[in-house]
Amino acid sequence: MSENKLVYICSPYAGDIERNVEFAKTACRYAMRQNCTPVAVHLLYPQLLDDSEPVQRQAGIRMGLRVLEAVDELWCCGDQISAGMCAEIAAAKRLEIPVKEIPESEIQGGIDMEQYGVWAVRSANSVCGAAQSWCKHNGEPIKFDTYEQAAAHAKSLNENAYSPNVHYYPKEMEPELKQSPGMSMKL
Repeated sequence: MSENKLVYICSPYAGDIERNVEFAKTACRYAMRQNCTPVAVHLLYPQLLDDSEPVQRQAGIRMGLRVLEAVDELWCCGDQISAGMCAEIAAAKRLEIPVKEIPESEIQGGIDMEQYGVWAVRSANSVCGAAQSWCKHNGEPIKFDTYEQAAAHAKSLNENAYSPNVHYYPKEMEPELKQSPGMSMKL
């Protein structure tokens, strides 16, 4: 996709708020990977307003619908549609804004979609010899959602490197299969 559409992320908020917020963030990252600019008002307005207070909730809905007027598409994300989502979808249809349904399985992807890391390479000229590895934090490779983020981190490391024998490079990481809780495979 070459054009950068402004997309309204429509996904559940109420109920399991912690899980729903994480899913909305994942949906936004999915949209970014599709070269779109996501807008998720339910990640913004609950930070400013009390969703349990009816007047404030209505203000948030009103502002969210105003944002909806400016987008190119509404993406209905996930497999559940809440009452709030129904109102957003109905408003998009009234405004003749295209509605795209994206199932949770596509957003979650079953694998980690394009992730990047920083690859550290030590030359053979080093007293410790040649080596290469992912840059890690707490024993886990540091992951970035975009190549640009990984490149910026690599640049910073190169600028602050204490040895001319070590260089850092942004690199795409191999996708990892996500395992559902309670699922295991024995070989």
